[in-house]
Amino acid sequence: MTQFYSEVFNWLGHIGVAIYLFSYGLLQAGILRGSGYLYTILNLAAATLVLFSLTVSFNLSAAIIQIFWIVISLVGLTRMFISNYRIRFSEQELKLTENVLSEAPRVMLRRFLNAGNLFTAPIGFVLTTEGEPVRQLSYVLTGRATVSCGDKIIGSVSEAFVGEMNVLREGPASATVIVDEEATIFSVPAETLNALRKKDSDFAILIERALSEDTGRKLLAANVRLSGHKSEHTAVDAAAE
Repeated sequence: MTQFYSEVFNWLGHIGVAIYLFSYGLLQAGILRGSGYLYTILNLAAATLVLFSLTVSFNLSAAIIQIFWIVISLVGLTRMFISNYRIRFSEQELKLTENVLSEAPRVMLRRFLNAGNLFTAPIGFVLTTEGEPVRQLSYVLTGRATVSCGDKIIGSVSEAFVGEMNVLREGPASATVIVDEEATIFSVPAETLNALRKKDSDFAILIERALSEDTGRKLLAANVRLSGHKSEHTAVDAAAE
């Protein structure tokens, strides 16, 4: 029976080590966030299992490490819980975060929102000007803005980013975007956004993913519109024949 329990506790230690490696691998792959609940809980579980395994083959140094790892994890979880509990969002902020950074922890979201400005933009308000540097990342939360290149209107924007393709490097805007229906806009300066990215690697991953996905949706919508126009032209040509 003693041998059986010894094997069980040894396997608990093996599982703990596997969880350590698994969680760290996910962290490095960008799947887990170091500031998130899951990563901390996995580390807490791993440290607890390894500590149990040391009751069979005790090692003081290893035990001290696991005990401190458990204490630090518990402190971190408590801090995250208290911080998240105290944070409040307005209805507009909740809608914005659900659309843009739904996976981000509340502390990160609050920091992002505090870095920008949520305001009502009147008709005619210019968000970007073609050829000029994009110095603001904007999000059209409600209302609508028209997108034009040269003198030609090529589309409209609603519940989407404006300037997402060039804001991170403050490159020139590829189009002019002007509000044509009173809109609620969230805007954050490019300099501030890049400072947040440099300070918080988890935020950098999430915001870059959000910008990339937004660009992908716009390209897909543009392809659908182009396909529709081509179909219309084909039908007209066929009718003419």
